[in-house]
Amino acid sequence: MIRSPAPPPPASPGGRARERLRHRTEPTGSGTSVRLSGEIDPSTAGELESVLTAALSLGGDGASLTLDLSGVSFCDSSCLNTLLHARLLAVARHSDPRVVAAGARVARLLARTHVGDLVEFPAAPAAPRGDDHAP
Repeated sequence: MIRSPAPPPPASPGGRARERLRHRTEPTGSGTSVRLSGEIDPSTAGELESVLTAALSLGGDGASLTLDLSGVSFCDSSCLNTLLHARLLAVARHSDPRVVAAGARVARLLARTHVGDLVEFPAAPAAPRGDDHAP
């Protein structure tokens, strides 16, 4: 039996094809690490929640959960809500999730919404000022 290729994902609001969510979950010495790439929107948020819930289960109580969002090309409120829900699940297990990397757009969103504060995402360094050498 020959299978036809899967249909392309539906177009994003900007008219471009959606990039599906991909993940890689790995155990670490102190917990679990999840590397994500693609778009996180209402159509992929459920998958993200399943991935994060499974990652928390792998580590057990007190284990760390680190998230690398550097490959995420789109993140909206459904992504933020999923991260916040994962944080609640982690806190119930005596752990806190940490975002260890994010692209510029996602980093700005985490900072502007203060979700970054809740997932221990480091603040972006201050932009250099032109008058740093002024007396």
